[in-house]
Amino acid sequence: MGAFGERLQREREMRGITLEEMSESTKISSRSLLALEKEEFDKLPGGIFNKGFVRAYARHVGIDEDQAVADFITASGGEKDQPLPDPPAPRAAALGQRAEGHANWRAFALLILLLATLVVAAWKLGPSAVHKVTAELRAHLSSKPALPPPAPVMPQSVPEVAAPAPPPSAAVAPRKPPAKAKSVTVAESFPAAAPRAAAEAIALPPAPSPGATFVVQVRATQDAWVQIVADGKLMSEGVLVPPAEKRVRAAKEVVIKTGNAAGVEVSFNGQPLPPLGDVNQTATVTLNPGGVQR
Repeated sequence: MGAFGERLQREREMRGITLEEMSESTKISSRSLLALEKEEFDKLPGGIFNKGFVRAYARHVGIDEDQAVADFITASGGEKDQPLPDPPAPRAAALGQRAEGHANWRAFALLILLLATLVVAAWKLGPSAVHKVTAELRAHLSSKPALPPPAPVMPQSVPEVAAPAPPPSAAVAPRKPPAKAKSVTVAESFPAAAPRAAAEAIALPPAPSPGATFVVQVRATQDAWVQIVADGKLMSEGVLVPPAEKRVRAAKEVVIKTGNAAGVEVSFNGQPLPPLGDVNQTATVTLNPGGVQR
C-alpha cells in the first residue's frame, strides 16, 4: 500500500466510516473502494471513472477533492482523460433529393417513349388514325394532369331497411339490355396512362430536411451510474458525480440508462423531461427527433 491509499484509509478510519457505509452512500462497490485504498488500480474501470470514484471518496470523508485527484494521478502514473468521440454525422439529405430527381426523369422518359410508340402505330394504321391521335394528344397536353381521387370515407354501419314491395297489380318494367362494350383503340387508352404516370411522379415522398439533429443533456443531481448511446454508438458510461453533466447531439436516436433514476435530470433540446424514477431505481429512456419514444 502506498502513501495515497494509506491516506484514504486513515481518513476513513479516523471518521469511523466502514466501506459498506461508503458504498451505500456513493453507489460505488466496496471492491472498487478497497482497490483505491490498496492502490490496485488495475481492478478499476479506468479513464475518467477512476477520478469520479476518487472525488466521491474524498467528498464522503471530507477531504479536498482536487488534491485527492492529483495524488491519485501521481500514484497511478499520470493517467489522463480520454476525450469522448464526436457524435456520428447524419447522412446527407441530398441523396434523397437525387433519388427523387431520377424518378421524375424516369417518368418523363417513359412518357416520351410511349408517345413515340403511339405515333409509329398510328402511322402504320393510316392518315386518319394519325389525325385522331394528334387531336387527342393535343387535347390531353392542354389539360392539367388529374390527381388521384381521395380515399373514400367509410360511413358508420346503419341497419339495413328493406324496401317496400310493389303492389301486385303494378307492372314490372322490362330491363334494358346491357349496352354493347365499346372497343377501345390504342389512341383512346393513352389519355388514362399519362395522368397515371404524372400521379406517380407527384406522389413521391418529400426528401428529409438536411441537418435534422437534436440535443440531449444529462445532469447528475446525485451519484449515479449512467450510460449514453447516440445513433448506436456508445458516448459515455460510468458514475456521474454532481454537478457533472453530459451533452450529446444525434440524428436518429439516443438511449439513456441509469442505475439511480432519481439522481439524473434529462433535457431534450433545452426542455426538461419528467423524473425518470425513484432513488436507486434502474431506468431506460429512448429519445428520437420527435421526443421521448413510447
